[in-house]
Amino acid sequence: MKKIDELNKNKVPIVRIDNSLEQFKGQPLFQEKVDKANEILKNIGLPKIKKHHT
Repeated sequence: MKKIDELNKNKVPIVRIDNSLEQFKGQPLFQEKVDKANEILKNIGLPKIKKHHT
């Protein structure tokens, strides 16, 4: 394994994947919140974004 100083100089982050989260893949989490957000978007829509002229 590389020394700490060498790892700190890298531009690429070191990420460790937690495979125990695979059990949630494909399952809708917080379904009530998702349903509420979809209902709001259906009724109101997305906010309008003002474009700045340059």
